[in-house]
Amino acid sequence: MKKHFTSPKYFFMLWILLLASNPVKCNVSPVNIGFLNFIKSPFSKTFTAPEDEKHRVWLNLTNDQGLFKQILIGYIPGATNGWDHNYDALTMDANKYADFYSINEDRKLVIQGRAVPFNPADSIPLGYRSSIMGDLKISIDHADGNLTDADIYLQDNQTGITHNLKSSSYTFSTLIGTFNDRFVIKYASKNLGLNEFKTISDTFTVVSKGKIITLRSTDKTLREVNVFDVTGKLLYSNQKIGARQLEIHSIYSGTQVLVVKTTLGNGDIITRKVLF
Repeated sequence: MKKHFTSPKYFFMLWILLLASNPVKCNVSPVNIGFLNFIKSPFSKTFTAPEDEKHRVWLNLTNDQGLFKQILIGYIPGATNGWDHNYDALTMDANKYADFYSINEDRKLVIQGRAVPFNPADSIPLGYRSSIMGDLKISIDHADGNLTDADIYLQDNQTGITHNLKSSSYTFSTLIGTFNDRFVIKYASKNLGLNEFKTISDTFTVVSKGKIITLRSTDKTLREVNVFDVTGKLLYSNQKIGARQLEIHSIYSGTQVLVVKTTLGNGDIITRKVLF
């Protein structure tokens, strides 16, 4: 079997990226830092990482049965928003139950370096693989630099929900498979302008009453409607409506909040939460 080795400089830079604070003792063995396990540190003395600008966030993928996978996204000097041999690391996909990674140029990364200065408009796709069908959770382990106080949003493209991970972890339901286009990390929540929001509110309504969800649009047809629970589990789907009103009778559930994701005839997507 052909083996591949990487330069010591590469591993040294990854070590610097993974440091959570300064100074750090590096003479413990083993050192478990989530997604890379060093059997023994190559350093016998305390050293201090360079006091460079860095803004980093560590994200965890977990479940209630003990699954754990961690990734790092870091804005540091020298890195670019492309592939960097000295700052990026590919996932080893060594966990048989799940893998978790950020995505850049079609590469699956357990560590992704990004350019400084930190840009609040930046967005990073996340992907995962799961051999488990059920609930998984994405959360912030810790952050530093500007990301200590900045809001960090997880956009769920399946449900249309944008969740602030600084407020709480995000629990979602998954099937078995690989999903590379469901989640995006953002630092700014995209909201409709006031006039646009008022216009949609006046012309489109979603009402839940007596276990029936009624959708009405006064000026555009309904193209597609999907209903999820708050974990992202799909409860109802109708992809060919072609009318301005729809009543949904076929959801059987106890009292809970549901997410109604509607695509209008012009392509606009509206997400509303209702108490069912």
